[in-house]
Amino acid sequence: MESSPQMVHERGGQEETPQPQAGPSGASAALAQEIAELWGEHLGSPGVGPEDDFFALGGNSLAGIKIIERVLLDHGVRLSVRDFYLAGTPAKVAELIEQGRAGT
Repeated sequence: MESSPQMVHERGGQEETPQPQAGPSGASAALAQEIAELWGEHLGSPGVGPEDDFFALGGNSLAGIKIIERVLLDHGVRLSVRDFYLAGTPAKVAELIEQGRAGT
């Protein structure tokens, strides 16, 4: 069973987003940079770029969970742990966020 980002509504409900379509990334450079800065904050590694790898930067499960929680708080999109780890870079996480937003 594949998972996908979910948009969380203020009322507490969730809705599944459609499966992502193949094609070029729709994630904005600004969002990718924002996520890179978030990673730098949680990994103690300033200067993280949009294409940097989470695990190569020293990422671990605790840092991943904290970042996923911040994405939910800041962007209202619930990422699965699996999707987060498979994304691997801030740019790809930004794509997941935008996919989650598109489900609204």
